[in-house]
Amino acid sequence: MGWEAWSYTIQLFIVGALFGSFFNVVGLRVPKGISVVAPRSSCGGCGRQLNAIDLIPILGWFIRRGKCHTCGSPISPVYIVGELAGGILFASLPFVVSVNELWIAYPLVSVLLILTVSDLAYMLLPNKIIYPAMLLFTGLRLFIHPLPIWHYALGFVIGGGTLLAVSLAATWMGKPAMGFGDIRLMALVGLVMGIKLVLLCIFLSALLGSVIGVALIASGKLDRRSPIPYGPFIAVAGFICFCFGDPLMTWYMDLIVWQ
Repeated sequence: MGWEAWSYTIQLFIVGALFGSFFNVVGLRVPKGISVVAPRSSCGGCGRQLNAIDLIPILGWFIRRGKCHTCGSPISPVYIVGELAGGILFASLPFVVSVNELWIAYPLVSVLLILTVSDLAYMLLPNKIIYPAMLLFTGLRLFIHPLPIWHYALGFVIGGGTLLAVSLAATWMGKPAMGFGDIRLMALVGLVMGIKLVLLCIFLSALLGSVIGVALIASGKLDRRSPIPYGPFIAVAGFICFCFGDPLMTWYMDLIVWQ
């Protein structure tokens, strides 16, 4: 990779980190009905308004050593993780997604990052984010659709319908059911990806949730009754399926044929 490509990638990382910082604010404020513009961000411990150094994505966290320099309260790692995720994802997308699909990929990553922050913080996937995203991606898919339009419409129905059926079955059996936010998020993923990849996303998100859930219980960090936000698993699975879904499906089918 030449210098121009490296320069472009670094610029995308910086832009992604800046957006990641903003997505943290959106994900933490929108569910609480707080404006994303005002008031200015402040320390959760002493209430001091953050200054320019505090607000530098990634570097600000390291400069302050993960603590408020006034009261010493720890700064949540959610902030730096969100900024790093934004930088890495924005920089990597041009390498794994076609040029046309970048118009879908960047808004998708943005929405998934915001919803992940919100679900981790409050176990809530706000309609104020999901419904506008549905309208946005409906419009985008009318113009950018490698597959026939009906694939995306059916993906919306199957994505949301499958999780709704699972939720209703769990409720009927008296077991904890996933929230409607998760159902709407999977419907959104289906709208973006189409029927084939949303089925893969349903399977992969369930696999990720099961593996990580068992690991957390085995480590003693959670007990069997502890609720686990499912949105982040849908988000991670959705990103993987959007970028690598077709190669994964091909690899799996080749594996079956080989056996």
